[in-house]
Amino acid sequence: MKRGAKLAVLLAALAVLIGAWLLAESMTQRHEEDLAEQANMPKTDLSVGAEEDVIALAWNYFGDAVSLRYDADAGGWVNQQDPDCPIDGEAVAPLVRAVASVTASGAVEDVTDFDQYGLVDPAFTVMAGTADQVVTYAIGSTAPTGQWYVRVDGTDTVYLEDGVLAENFQIGLDDVLALESVPADIASVTALAVTTDVGDYELAWLPDGTDSWYTDTWPWFLLDESGAAVRPLDTDQVEQLYGLATKLVLTDCVSWSAGRGTEYGLDRPQGTVRVDYRDPDGKERSFTLQFGDYKDGDVYVRLAGSDMVYLVAGTVLDGMMYPDFEAMEPLAPTALDWERLESVFMELERDTYTIEHSVSTPTQEGEEPEDIFTAGERSLNTERVNNWLRQVYELPADSRVGETEGRGMLYRFTFRQDSEQFPEVVVEFRAYDSVHHLCVVNGQEYYLVSRTSADALASNAEALILEDTVVE
Repeated sequence: MKRGAKLAVLLAALAVLIGAWLLAESMTQRHEEDLAEQANMPKTDLSVGAEEDVIALAWNYFGDAVSLRYDADAGGWVNQQDPDCPIDGEAVAPLVRAVASVTASGAVEDVTDFDQYGLVDPAFTVMAGTADQVVTYAIGSTAPTGQWYVRVDGTDTVYLEDGVLAENFQIGLDDVLALESVPADIASVTALAVTTDVGDYELAWLPDGTDSWYTDTWPWFLLDESGAAVRPLDTDQVEQLYGLATKLVLTDCVSWSAGRGTEYGLDRPQGTVRVDYRDPDGKERSFTLQFGDYKDGDVYVRLAGSDMVYLVAGTVLDGMMYPDFEAMEPLAPTALDWERLESVFMELERDTYTIEHSVSTPTQEGEEPEDIFTAGERSLNTERVNNWLRQVYELPADSRVGETEGRGMLYRFTFRQDSEQFPEVVVEFRAYDSVHHLCVVNGQEYYLVSRTSADALASNAEALILEDTVVE
């Protein structure tokens, strides 16, 4: 074929393609214009009836079939496949509102090809019933207008529905279960008792302290088998520990009728956690969690006395099974309550000194009492003394150690306070090594502290006495 003839054929073919494309675009544009026009038509009521008349709901969303009925005697919605399955009425309420308010903005009648609307094999179907009628909705694909194609009761009409059905019924049974939860009215936790295969322990909140410890700065204590407080614990870390239980969210329900829970290892739990707490009214309450077998990194759990079983992250049990109480002990050996302070007796390298503490008596209405510090005849600068006491309070320890003598006393502070249990707290610093001094509290508690920090504490103490002025 000559070159000119080939070019003519190609041009003709191109013209046919362009014509076909223009025709398709024209048809598409007319189709979208028709849809837009349909969308602006008056609403067609497709509802099954009023909300209060809806007594049955069933839907199938990608194979997850749910069938519910309203049981007046039971006082709520019931799963028709399993009446023992707890249903959350609040979760069902928006479904009822949907079938009682569904409308269409136009329709295509006498449809024979339902495939183009996604209705040959619809993504999901919804059935709603009242005492008088049952309506079945097949929900297909979305229209270019953003609405959904819906077929009602198998008729040959396709409606443009605004999406109230699709928005609410893309859920399964898990989404309407009446799930349990740990108590939400916890105002303050007062105790945590944990029993596991690897050991038991109990923590108690003692806001007034204990006669076995020299400060009430730390209200949480580890108890021994007799219930006596043996070790204070850092409050933030205790909150993280019991938070594993109090903040547990139960969403993945695997059974609502487990009975003894044998198949989940709950007939003989490997972990039991009891949380004692006070509600906002001050009433003492408690709840208990039981942990069963592990499953793929998760663990089965239930509230004691319940037949419902859930899966939660296995790290929840791990964290409560293996707490490191040594790491939870507060390393602040001199965190004392300065409001009780009466005096400080300082035994320093060059001399001994005593600082007396008192509080002024307000003479005018609205006047606040103020701290007064004196050393013999000297009136000390209140701000500087309070800064030094803050330095004492915040003195950190690198670690707690067993009883050891150290290498000789360097300096000692005796804090006398208004306390029946501990009228005196003696803090002694002994030489230890090139990095640390040994801090001994009341001859019983031993900590390693930075020698630089401890030396600064002593030098600043002496500066309070030597650099202040005489009372006039």
